[in-house]
Amino acid sequence: MSDIPNVLAEIDEKQSVSDGSIDKKGVDGVEPSEDAIMAKEVEEFEERLQNDEATEEEYRVQEAYEVAIKVLSTHDDPDLPSVTFRTFFLGLGFSAFGAVLAQIYYFKPQSLLVSSLFLLVLSYWFGSAMAIALPSHGIFRWINPGPFNIKEHVAIIIMSSTAAVSATAIQVISVQDLYYNNKLNAGLAIFTLIGSQLLGYGYAGLLQDMLVKPTKCFWPSTISTANLFQALHFDNQMTSKRVRLFWTVFCVMFVWEIIPQWIFPLLTGVSIFCLANNHSTVFRNIFGGGSNNEGMGLFSWCFDWNLIGSDCLFNPLWLQLNQNIGILFTYVLMASVYYGNLWRAKDFPFMSQAIFAEDGSQYNQTALLTDGKFDPEKYAQLGPAFFSATNALYLMTSNLSLGATFTHVFFWQWQDIKPFLKTFNPWNKTPLVIHDPHYEKMKVYKQIPRWWYFVLLACAYAIAQATNYGGHSGLPWWALTIILLISLVLSLLFATLAATIGFKEFSSSANGFYQMITAYMVPGQPVANMYGALYGQHPQGQCIAMLSDLKLGQYVKLPPRVTFSMQLLGTVVGAILNYVMMVTIIDANRDALLSISGTRLWSGQNAQGYNSNAISWGGLGPEMFGIHSVYHMVPICLAIGVFLPLPFIAAWYIWPKAGIENFSTPIILQYSCFLSVGINTQVNPAMVIGIFSQWWVRTRYPRWFTKYNYIMAAALDGGTQVISFILNFAVFGASGTPHSFPEWWGNDLSLSADRCALPEN
Repeated sequence: MSDIPNVLAEIDEKQSVSDGSIDKKGVDGVEPSEDAIMAKEVEEFEERLQNDEATEEEYRVQEAYEVAIKVLSTHDDPDLPSVTFRTFFLGLGFSAFGAVLAQIYYFKPQSLLVSSLFLLVLSYWFGSAMAIALPSHGIFRWINPGPFNIKEHVAIIIMSSTAAVSATAIQVISVQDLYYNNKLNAGLAIFTLIGSQLLGYGYAGLLQDMLVKPTKCFWPSTISTANLFQALHFDNQMTSKRVRLFWTVFCVMFVWEIIPQWIFPLLTGVSIFCLANNHSTVFRNIFGGGSNNEGMGLFSWCFDWNLIGSDCLFNPLWLQLNQNIGILFTYVLMASVYYGNLWRAKDFPFMSQAIFAEDGSQYNQTALLTDGKFDPEKYAQLGPAFFSATNALYLMTSNLSLGATFTHVFFWQWQDIKPFLKTFNPWNKTPLVIHDPHYEKMKVYKQIPRWWYFVLLACAYAIAQATNYGGHSGLPWWALTIILLISLVLSLLFATLAATIGFKEFSSSANGFYQMITAYMVPGQPVANMYGALYGQHPQGQCIAMLSDLKLGQYVKLPPRVTFSMQLLGTVVGAILNYVMMVTIIDANRDALLSISGTRLWSGQNAQGYNSNAISWGGLGPEMFGIHSVYHMVPICLAIGVFLPLPFIAAWYIWPKAGIENFSTPIILQYSCFLSVGINTQVNPAMVIGIFSQWWVRTRYPRWFTKYNYIMAAALDGGTQVISFILNFAVFGASGTPHSFPEWWGNDLSLSADRCALPEN
C-alpha cells in the first residue's frame, strides 16, 4: 500500500483524467484508473483508522483538508434508497414545521431559529420510530423499505433546512405592504421568493466543479454534521464509543444550558472588572459584553455554549488565528475611535446600529420621504444624520475586507480558478481534472448536466426581471443585471473562502455593499434599495448554502440529482408557506406591527429595521457617503482594500517558506471591528477552546482528535439547540407569556447580564 499521507497530498496535484471507478476493476479486463486505485487505498486506510490499527502519525491531521479523509468515511452502498415515503413524509413535514415557525417568529418580539442540527436529531428519532412502527412487507415495502438510512436522513435535512427560514424576499414584500401601501398579489410574491433563491442555485451549479468536488474544498462547517450522520447510521448504536459520547454530551448540555440561559444569566459573561465596578461606563464599554450592544467583552468569560458555539472546534487553526488577530485590532481600533472622539463619537452610544440626529436623538428617517422617495427639502429641515463611531468603523473594515477578497482569492487560488473558467470556453479541449476519493464514489450516480443550471439561471433571471418590474421596485433592469453579475462574482470569491478555510462572516458586510452600490445607481429610492440588496445578497447566500449541501451530499454519497431535487422542493414549500403566514399575520395584526413597541405577542421590529436600513442607504446614501460627507471614507475603503494584500504577497515572494501564505488579509480586516454589535463575552473562551482543540489536541492527541473532536462539536451544539428551542416556548415567551426566573444576584434585571452598567439606548 502506498503512503497515505502522500496519497492525500497528491490528490489535487495529479494531472490524469478521472474517468474510472473502483467498480470497473476486473470487468472485461479493463484496468482500474489511478483514481480508482487511490479510492481503494483510502478505503483500506480508513479501515485501519477505524480499527485502531494506524499509527499516531497516520491519525495526525497535518493539512486542514485531511479531515475529509481521516474523520469521514468514503463508504457507500449505492443500493440504499434515498427517495422513499419516509423521505417525503418527514421532509415535507419538517419543511412545513420550519417554514411556518420561522415566519411566525419574524413577526414576534423574540427571535427563534430552527437549526438544522435540531431538525437532524428530531428527524432521526421520527425516522427510526417509523422504521420500527410501520409495516414493511408486501405492498408496504415502499412505505417502510427497512432501517432508516443515512441517505433518507440527509435528504430530509436538506429539504427541511432549506425551507426552515424566513426568506429575505419576505422582508421586502412585508415592508412594501406595511409601509408603502403596495400589496403584491400572491403569484407575484411567491415568484419573487422563488426567483431570488433559484438565482443562487444557478450560481452554485456553475461553481460546483471547482468548489464542491475537489478535496481541498472540504467545507469545514459540514465536517461535523457529516460525521454525526455517519456515526448515527454506520456505527453500532449500543457499542460505538462515538455514539455513546454524542448522546452523553448531548444530555449533559441539555441539562446544563437551563442554568446560564434562564436561572443564572451572569454565567453568559463573567467579568471581574464589572463585578468590581458596575457604575463605570468605561468598564462597561471595554470589559462588558453580556448584553446586546453593551461592550467589547475584553477578559470576560462565557459559560453559555449557546453563545460560544462549536465553530471553534471545527474551524481550521489558521482561520481562527486570522480571526484572533483581527479581534486584537478590534480592541485597539474601537477604543481609539470612541475615546479619540472621531466622527463626534462621544455624542452617540458606544455601540449602536441606529442612525442619529445632531442632538444625539434617533433620526426620524420616515420623515425624509415623500411618496416613498427621498425629499431634499425635508432633509434640509431634519439636518445631517450620523452613525455611532464604531458602526461607521465596522462599515469601513467590511469594505476593506471586501476589496481585499478580490486580490487575495484571485492571487492565491488562481491555479484552481483558471482551469475552471476554461471549461466554459466551448472550444476548450482540456477537461477539468478532479481527484477526490469521495467524488470517485459519486461516479456511480447520474450527475447533473451543466446545461440544467444554465436553464435554471435563465429562468430565474427572467423571473427576477418580471417580479422586479411587477413589484414596482423602481430598480431599472440594467441595475438589476449589474447587481446579479456582481453577485455571481462575489459568490465565487466568498464561496472559495468558505470551502477552503471555512470563512463565512460575509453576509452583513456584503448586504451593506449591495445597499451602497444600489444607492449610487438609484439614489433616493428606498424600495429600489431593498430590491438591490435582495438580488445581490440573497442569491449569494443561497449559492453558498447549496454548495455546502452539495458537499454534504458528496460526503454521505447522496445522489446529486436527489440533493438538487430536495433543495428545489424545500424552496417551493418554504416560499408558499412563508407567504401564506406573512399575509395571515399582517392582515390580522397590522396595527401592532406598525406600532413602535408592538404587543406582547407581535412585533414589527424586523420589518421596521429592514425599512430603516433601506431608507438610510436608499434615501441618505449620497448625503452620508458622498465625497464631502462625514463618512466619505466608507466607499473609498473598498478601493483601498484591493491593495492591502500586496505587502503579504511581496513578503511571500521574498520569504516563500515563512508561512506567510497562511495569513488572510480579508479575514483579519473583517474581524477588525467584529465586536461592534451584539453580545461579545463568548469571544475569549472561543479563542482559547479553538487553539486548544485545533492545535494542542490535534498535534498531541491525534487519535482522539480524529475520532471524537467533530462528534463532540455536534453533541455540544445539538443538546444546546434542542433545550434552547424548548426554553423559548416554556419560559422565554414564545408561547405568549414569558416566565422570568425570580430576580437574585445572578439574575439582576437592573444591570446587564454580566452586572455591568446597562448599555446606552
